[in-house]
Amino acid sequence: HWALHELVSNEISQKGSYVGPDRLRFDFNSQPLTADQIDQIEKLVVSRIVTDQSVSWIEVPYETVKGRADIIQFFGEKYGPEVRVVQIGGNAGRLDGYSMELCGGTHVLRTGQLGLFKIVSEGAVAAGVRRVEALTGLTAFNYLQNQLHDREKRIEELNKELVVLKKGIE
Repeated sequence: HWALHELVSNEISQKGSYVGPDRLRFDFNSQPLTADQIDQIEKLVVSRIVTDQSVSWIEVPYETVKGRADIIQFFGEKYGPEVRVVQIGGNAGRLDGYSMELCGGTHVLRTGQLGLFKIVSEGAVAAGVRRVEALTGLTAFNYLQNQLHDREKRIEELNKELVVLKKGIE
């Protein structure tokens, strides 16, 4: 969410998500992302993963964070008197991280625990709503390894076709 705000638009808001130990799905309001934007998002996320910054969370009275523009929150949702703020970077409990959001999910303790990050798809799921799907950790590594293997196989096939074509020309 933070990377989309940094690189695409501050107007982007979450419309749904799934976060698992090896993959994520993030739905948001936006125009289609370009291939360049996807590359930039991956690079920004990976650059933050490798810094191995702390991830912390704190429960606070909603009234104390309600109007803070630096904490991502969904104004259409109703919050209880206590909310959970998850932050990346900064000092635990001080709400001074570079990415802060009201969120009830579970999280890693440090960004480095995510390992690799690879966006594998981006597309429409509803009018004005896009979905990004990404892999992390060993699942991302295995995906990239399979992609490399498939390309090597295709290069080998094309080289064989080239040999046949050259023989035909001779």
